[in-house]
Amino acid sequence: MPAPTYIEGEQLVQLLRGEDSTETCVLDVRDEDFQGGHIRGCLNIWSEEFYDDENVDAVIQKHGLLRYRQVVVTCFMSQQRGPFCAKRLASRLDALATQDVPKVQVLYGGMRKFKRDYAGDPDLFDNLVL
Repeated sequence: MPAPTYIEGEQLVQLLRGEDSTETCVLDVRDEDFQGGHIRGCLNIWSEEFYDDENVDAVIQKHGLLRYRQVVVTCFMSQQRGPFCAKRLASRLDALATQDVPKVQVLYGGMRKFKRDYAGDPDLFDNLVL
């Protein structure tokens, strides 16, 4: 499976504020650092859940991820956990789907960059700590 593609924060904000905002799911794979602020409305599923196929399949089913057009995965910097989980998620979505699958992307720069760039936009966040 190829490396995941990235989405810039500006593109994500446009998706979240657009008419089709309900077709985008943000998946934050951080653990304890999730409490320091996260994108409003995101799912928080720790990266450890992505190590085996059965767990990834359960995440897909439990959260209805096949219904989205796009899933954006993030962690703190989107260098390790985010890309790993995005790759695993895309692989399992392909394996499970009988129809179109969501486009899986990684938030470029992760939450560190997103918080730095959009801290002045508090409506994008929950529990924001700077």
